[in-house]
Amino acid sequence: MRKLLESDSLIQVNLIASYLQSNGITVKILNEHQSSIRSVISFNKPIHPELWVHPEQFEAAAKLVGRFQYEQESNYSQSEAEWRCKNCKESNPGNFMSCWACGSHN
Repeated sequence: MRKLLESDSLIQVNLIASYLQSNGITVKILNEHQSSIRSVISFNKPIHPELWVHPEQFEAAAKLVGRFQYEQESNYSQSEAEWRCKNCKESNPGNFMSCWACGSHN
């Protein structure tokens, strides 16, 4: 196995692991339950969850992680884009499903 990534966010590691698995990559998460404790070697250094893959799948997995991160950033940008209400012409945040001023739906 070869370490693909390490993160202080177990949620992020699990999301990426699920994404990779759905694309045929075999993964293993290490330190999944130790992320809140400190290492024995250094009490100042926390232990973070790590995502490991088979060496022959490493390159494909790395590309998929890049694609996953790009898609996440793109989705975030789109959800933050403002939209203008067709009814009252008021500007609304991208995460609003209906207009804050008149209640019309986007």
